[in-house]
Amino acid sequence: MKKSAIKIMFLAAVLTFVWGCSSDDESTSANYTFATAEKPAWSVDLTGNDDAPAWTAPDPSLFESAMFIMVKLQDELAAHSTDGDLMAVFIGDECRTVPAIRNVDKNGGIYFVLKIRGNSTDRDVTFSLKYYSVQLHRMFTLEGTEKFAAERTYGFDEDFVPPLLLGCKKYPVQQTLTAELPSTTPFIPGKSDIVAVFAGSECRGVGVASQPFTVFRTTDGETLDVRYYSAKQAGVYTLKQKVGQEATIVLNF
Repeated sequence: MKKSAIKIMFLAAVLTFVWGCSSDDESTSANYTFATAEKPAWSVDLTGNDDAPAWTAPDPSLFESAMFIMVKLQDELAAHSTDGDLMAVFIGDECRTVPAIRNVDKNGGIYFVLKIRGNSTDRDVTFSLKYYSVQLHRMFTLEGTEKFAAERTYGFDEDFVPPLLLGCKKYPVQQTLTAELPSTTPFIPGKSDIVAVFAGSECRGVGVASQPFTVFRTTDGETLDVRYYSAKQAGVYTLKQKVGQEATIVLNF
């Protein structure tokens, strides 16, 4: 056999081997690309560089009475909660509570109990609820208008879970998104599957199909990409589908 024929046969064998390996690890379709991968540890980076606060408790002699609230931390923030976290309520620059430390219930829920000092003249005032996360090095501030009511209570008979994530300056635009699977998919869905949205390589929200999760944006007009991890296929589908401001999308595989 001529050397040229042997070279051609060898080259064909190599290409067949390479193609076979590639087809196992990666694939493409009109709507997505797929690559084998271990289960990703996708998460939204909420870390900042805010200094820990040095809040001063109010002088009780300056106020007529107090009202009480028990705040339950959102799950997304509870995952980062540690000893040293603080919460307080302000009117303007004036701290109206003894800075509260976290409490952990038997189910792992994170709670802060706040005693808010006030007077009957505090009507339709703007309150600021501030939460500092030690692990994230970030302050979350949520504002609202309220009328002070002596001995009034919030959050004791039922959970009071204010949306503190809305007070994240890093991602001022947030939405709740539900990603539904279509009737047919190129994989068998499983409980360990994950869906996430990205801005480039930056994760902006993680959840599971058919359940709402929070999506974080820097601007209203920012569009995001979708990725889906399939445990059955042991890999990640990167969809060519874009996410706008929709509340619900059907993943386009």
